[in-house]
Amino acid sequence: MHPRTAGRSVWTWSAVAASWAGLVVEISLVATVLFLWGITHLAPDAGSPALPVLFLPLWLGILAVLSAILAPLLVMPAAALAHRVGTRGRGGDAWWWTPAGAAVVAGAAVGATAVAAWAGAGAVGAPETYVWWWLAVTALVVPAALLARLSACRTAQGRPGGLVRPVLARGCGGVVGFFALAVAVMLLVDTVVN
Repeated sequence: MHPRTAGRSVWTWSAVAASWAGLVVEISLVATVLFLWGITHLAPDAGSPALPVLFLPLWLGILAVLSAILAPLLVMPAAALAHRVGTRGRGGDAWWWTPAGAAVVAGAAVGATAVAAWAGAGAVGAPETYVWWWLAVTALVVPAALLARLSACRTAQGRPGGLVRPVLARGCGGVVGFFALAVAVMLLVDTVVN
């Protein structure tokens, strides 16, 4: 454990902003994959697959707001829990505590949702459903919590902790590159097959 990061604060503005940027990139990648999957599985009488592209500015605004809500509710508690357990454990404040903290926070969020569904509707889903949701939420939280941890460590070491610009630029650029490559491959396969 680095002596200058031992007493670091997890809830810094740069850490919250980095976790927000990480969530924006992650959710946009998931939305891109789902969009591409939807294009390949269109019903014959479905409308144009280009229609959702027209609503892209609206989707990006909703995505930014959703990420701004999820960052302090899921990501930062996971990073704070990982920091707390890591500083008290033998391993020190190491990065590997972050996935464990994310799994605990995701389990609590999915469990609270299950209890709320049971209390409100009197019925719950199959246990496998909650396991899949727990895995999905954990997979969403871990990268953003690692970015928050990195930003907080950089701030504690006296270095600039702002990771928003590089994460958004490189991450969203990677998503756009992935989308362009996938569309090019689909067009090539469609040309060869038909």
